[in-house]
Amino acid sequence: MIAQAIAKIELLLEEAQQKLSKESVAVIERIYHDVVNINNFIKKKVTAAEKDKRLDSIQKKDAKREAFERAERKLEVLKVKRNYSAMIEKIEIKLEDGAEDEEASILQFLQHREIRDRLANMTEAQILSHFGDSLFDGSNELLLDAILSAPSGFEILSEDVLSNLRIIKAKKIHPDITDKIDTVQELKSKTMQIFTLIKVELDNLRRKELPESIAKKA
Repeated sequence: MIAQAIAKIELLLEEAQQKLSKESVAVIERIYHDVVNINNFIKKKVTAAEKDKRLDSIQKKDAKREAFERAERKLEVLKVKRNYSAMIEKIEIKLEDGAEDEEASILQFLQHREIRDRLANMTEAQILSHFGDSLFDGSNELLLDAILSAPSGFEILSEDVLSNLRIIKAKKIHPDITDKIDTVQELKSKTMQIFTLIKVELDNLRRKELPESIAKKA
């Protein structure tokens, strides 16, 4: 059902086998097998719908569309399981220096909160326009720490930007893990390509099963 996506994933896997470590390749192999399982689920549900004599043509299309929608939900679960930005965050936490004294910690907390208060009335575009260069080259360490230490639910920037900033901070804290972080980032890039391929194919399959009146508008 999603044969084209699986064929492209196989090409990505071959490329990974040439460029990435065995550990990294194993991650992509697990995703590949997960995708094959999703494909098998779709084939089973679609075949059952097509063979069910109790269903008319419209009901069969509904059943097949439901199968594609369930497959998309399975894909979303898979994306959460392969959350490489979380892996970066774990690296960052592991490298944090826990030897800071209490007085310095309180002072730093107050500095960070004051900076976040000043940024609160700015949009993400304004923040990046004013401070983007110093944030992404890691030179504005105080601002970087203030943004990354914002409490959960009060984040100043979007998750995509924060993910990149976590990587910059992790590399700055401990330069000798740069290769490890770069590998994780490459893995993330490869897996996002995989998820995009599958989602596009599932969307196309789902649209084919929509009633004609709706399909024309979709």
